[in-house]
Amino acid sequence: MGKVSRKSIYLLTAAASVALAGGATAAGLYKKITLVVDDKKEEVSGFKFGTVGDLLRQKGIQVKDQDLVQPTRNTYLQNGLQVVVIHAKEVSLQDGNQEKKKIITHAETVEDLLKELNVKLGEADKINVDLKSDLKPGQTITITRRNEQVIVAEEKVPFQTERQPDDDSYKGQEKELTPGVEGLARITTKVIYENGQEVDRQVTRDVVKAPVNRVIAYGTKSRPLAVASRSGENFQASQMLTMTATAYSSPGGRTASGLPAQKGVVAVDPNVIPLGTKLYIPGYGYAVAADVGGAIKGNRIDLAFDSNEEAVSYGRRTVTVYIVP
Repeated sequence: MGKVSRKSIYLLTAAASVALAGGATAAGLYKKITLVVDDKKEEVSGFKFGTVGDLLRQKGIQVKDQDLVQPTRNTYLQNGLQVVVIHAKEVSLQDGNQEKKKIITHAETVEDLLKELNVKLGEADKINVDLKSDLKPGQTITITRRNEQVIVAEEKVPFQTERQPDDDSYKGQEKELTPGVEGLARITTKVIYENGQEVDRQVTRDVVKAPVNRVIAYGTKSRPLAVASRSGENFQASQMLTMTATAYSSPGGRTASGLPAQKGVVAVDPNVIPLGTKLYIPGYGYAVAADVGGAIKGNRIDLAFDSNEEAVSYGRRTVTVYIVP
């Protein structure tokens, strides 16, 4: 028994039905009948065929009320008639989160079944079988309904604070060079649902406006110290050092910086006090670091006097040296 398409069956059956007007007059004649059962075709011939029902019983083909028989079982057979039997299939359909349904159908393919039931698939929906595949008895068709929701929100992007040194300002002083400005980010969340249940969530973050950082300058310069001299004079010092002081005199001599070696000029270690630095030394007065000496290293200072007597009188002592701005 060969296979024939469902469309051809319906066309041939419709054409053959026109010839049934003769009814029982041809019941006893020799006949050639085309029998198609579930798309399988067989040619049968003989004298003993009465009605379509008789033919089906002789061939052992069982049919139920839900099965499709064309023409009807009480139709008398005529020569050249095509008899079509399509057994109904019982299948199950699970559509999303709806209740599972049992369906009796004559559909040939899964796609035919969905059309018969007016069930439409969305672009994102999934089905567990190929739409073009033949429908099989007892088969379960499962449709997973997928949809997505896109949520767009905005959030502020905080700015950072940058700090940079300012050598012209005193320690503890700060000033704002650039005010901070918040940025803006767009948060896009795509939520995927299957049969109403969330199965995936994808979040993307795009900065649509970059923040501007706040810039703060902070002072690094030491504040001058308020100092009162022995004479009651007040002055400011940026630093004070405890040093070992000695004295020397060199009338008519010159210092390393070219100044005359006289009172008010002192020799220092340039690594401790740079040449040219203004100083105040209690018991000596104001001075300038303008000379160096081979023995003057570290916290040593050598004070110039105008006479040897003054130098000898001063001797060697520990002093506080103030650096004057």
